[in-house]
Amino acid sequence: MFRYKTSRYAIIVPLRRDRALAYNGMSGALAVWEAHEYDTFQRVQRNEPAEHATAFQDLLHGGYILPEEVDELQLLHEQYRAHRFDRRTLVLTLAPTIACNFGCDYCFQGQDKPGETMSAEVQDAIVAFVTRQAPQLRQVHIAWYGGEPLLRMKVIEGLSDRLIALCDARQLQYDAMIVTNGYRLTAEVARSLQARRVQSAQVTLDGDKPYHDSRRHLLSGGGTFEKILHNLREVAEAVPQLRLNIRVNIDHRNQKHIHSLVDRLHDAGLAGRQTFRLYFAPVEAMTVGCHSVEGMCMSKQDYGQLEAGLHRYAFDKGLTSLPYPPRFHGTCGAVRPTGFVVTPTGAIHKCWDTVTLPQYAVGSIFDMEATVRGEQSARWMRWTPFDNDSCRNCRILPNCAGACAYKFVHAGDTRGEAATLPCPSWKYNINERLLLRAEKMGALTAEDYDPALTRTNPKELCTDDHVSPLLEAV
Repeated sequence: MFRYKTSRYAIIVPLRRDRALAYNGMSGALAVWEAHEYDTFQRVQRNEPAEHATAFQDLLHGGYILPEEVDELQLLHEQYRAHRFDRRTLVLTLAPTIACNFGCDYCFQGQDKPGETMSAEVQDAIVAFVTRQAPQLRQVHIAWYGGEPLLRMKVIEGLSDRLIALCDARQLQYDAMIVTNGYRLTAEVARSLQARRVQSAQVTLDGDKPYHDSRRHLLSGGGTFEKILHNLREVAEAVPQLRLNIRVNIDHRNQKHIHSLVDRLHDAGLAGRQTFRLYFAPVEAMTVGCHSVEGMCMSKQDYGQLEAGLHRYAFDKGLTSLPYPPRFHGTCGAVRPTGFVVTPTGAIHKCWDTVTLPQYAVGSIFDMEATVRGEQSARWMRWTPFDNDSCRNCRILPNCAGACAYKFVHAGDTRGEAATLPCPSWKYNINERLLLRAEKMGALTAEDYDPALTRTNPKELCTDDHVSPLLEAV
């Protein structure tokens, strides 16, 4: 006789009239259950016979229930390892300079940044490294980073041309993105980047003009908002192939200024464009360089709820897409065996957040064999969320995958709540985001649920009877 159990990665949001919104992080399924389907799930949960055969089969198909002998955690671990340790994609973050023309007070790189330009020798070594790796690759992904990378546009253009020619000759897929403050992102620059297969640019705006200019100003103290907004409008019109991802960093100081930014972007004609999207991120005291902002950081619970409301507001204004939980979000280049950050001097790091911390370099572009074999690299490769009890016993593990390895590998550098509870905002607003998606897709209406009863409770995302010390702190 077959026995069944409910999935450890099922997230159930109760609706009125005994219905439910159900998401499964393992299968990716999202469904609105009628009362008989919800009842079937609860019966399996209680080890009782299911009375509705069709509902049972539907739940089985969606992964919400499964044979008792299936070890979901083991299956997820196998999928995670296959995804993380796929060596066919080379992920290089290249910093032409660490210098920056901005003086943001919360910058994780600190205020005293080195000003070197990436030398020709370092560029040659990068090309030589990609050439050596080419036989085992199918894709090369480049992230242009800084400091402010557009301060060294000639390096971006010259090195891009060489890498593209190399990849084309070896029939490798090549794509790139750039993280820039946007001050120099003119239409002319955007055309040059797009011609060099840069597909997206991340630009930060931290509120409407008065507030943005108070925290993201030039080194001289001058404002930057109007120039960036002008550039964004120009690029959106002239180079629509370049996706613009607008990041909004939020802390206690600017949390009340974000709605006006959304309104300003809408009024500027940037809404409703498939290649212009807004997203939100919490300011955290992650590195030594930004410990001074610890007292300004929001609690994870407060930020999560604020973010959910902002996402809904921005979606209604045509500036965000509908949210959907990511898959293995934490598998960035830092934890991949073929992921490296190259600084202007040729130092190799695993994480973007350490580029101004020479003591955290894992090696040199001039000796990549030693870099890969070194203990510093091995420390990143050994890390896995499956070794952490809180991560192992979390319903959003398929989505989060540990979120940020830096907060574990260099845990002593992070301050505030992020140091003891390194979880993403999804942990605090997944119900609200799923409801938003279902509602805007027409599967639900606001009358179908009570916000007070559907609010995300992080403790309910624990899959084990034992609530870990991290969750006890919530």
